[in-house]
Amino acid sequence: MTAALPIDAAYQDPDSLKELASIARLITYARQSAKNLNAEFPVWCLDLALGAVLQEMYENGLPNPLFEEGTDIANVVAH
Repeated sequence: MTAALPIDAAYQDPDSLKELASIARLITYARQSAKNLNAEFPVWCLDLALGAVLQEMYENGLPNPLFEEGTDIANVVAH
């Protein structure tokens, strides 16, 4: 997969991360609402949107909790 941002744009100001976190919370709320309504296609679309926002956050300086030092890749994949 190719990076969405150039390498020198890898770190943005903290306000950008806060805004992205707000968007992630909104998407998570909408996804849960769609899931409660058994609306499978909107849930799938919102999963994709949430993944894109999280990827953007990780590319902008948020540490990725799945791949912190000492994490066993086999355990991550197995779950």
